[in-house]
Amino acid sequence: MTRKSRRRPPSSLHELRELLARVHAGTADIRPGPKSIQALAGLLDTPADAAVSSISELAERLDVNPSTLTRLAKTLGFSGFPALQALFRAELTNPSEPFSHRANRWLEGVPSGEPALDTLQQVTRDELNNLEILASHLDPQVMDAIAGEIASARAIRVHGARMFHSLASFNAYCLGLVRERVSLLDDTGAGLARGMLDMHAGDLLFIMGVAPYTRSSIALAELAAGQNMQVVALTDAYSSPLAQHADHVLITTTSGAFFANNMAVAFILSEALLLQIATRLGRKAVERLQRHERLVKELDIGLTP
Repeated sequence: MTRKSRRRPPSSLHELRELLARVHAGTADIRPGPKSIQALAGLLDTPADAAVSSISELAERLDVNPSTLTRLAKTLGFSGFPALQALFRAELTNPSEPFSHRANRWLEGVPSGEPALDTLQQVTRDELNNLEILASHLDPQVMDAIAGEIASARAIRVHGARMFHSLASFNAYCLGLVRERVSLLDDTGAGLARGMLDMHAGDLLFIMGVAPYTRSSIALAELAAGQNMQVVALTDAYSSPLAQHADHVLITTTSGAFFANNMAVAFILSEALLLQIATRLGRKAVERLQRHERLVKELDIGLTP
């Protein structure tokens, strides 16, 4: 995992509780004041209230000033209290629970004939919440280091299973527009084993997936790491089984009312990474894009406006 120049904020309430335990034991790498410790314990005691109450309401309930909650969030590594609160909001919906449970909760929580506009607003709020979490966790230096690894690797395979197959396909296609030796690695066609056959130590596997994880994806990451390949994982937690085998990790959040994983933020993160890779490649990326455009014209693939 790439070394970070600043503190990484917790990515789950579980990590937040573990950090509080270390604070109480005196072994944490931060030293919040007594009021901040009291406030953090109170937030964790009532996570549902922490997710939906305003900062003023929470401060009054916890008997602290709103500024204490802001200082606490920044001490933990967040950009501010909204980013800390977004973590509580995300965990109101457990992304690892069966999709049918998520769908059932949505159906039970809305009246019959929910207006389409209300549904759109709910999904938009969910994705903005996930985007807030991404913004609070993402270290630009980490993403730039990952972009450098992907730009310079001899060859790259991109893999994602089930819902993340679409994200993997998107990344493989766009990455292939700006650099050579990029291919999608999937179960169709020649299969995973054949796709790995031409990879060598130092090549890079870009693997993506969140809970519920796919056994083959975990095995693929483990295999690549065992053969001294670079592994970049786009996943939902630093504790995920994909992250355990990765050299570099990017975290996305997929929580929300949608009956499956919310995917918008994972695509936004991918677009940002791809743009950073193109920046690293410089003129080489532009020249390859120009060559692609000439081929499209010569093959008469595109429609003339």
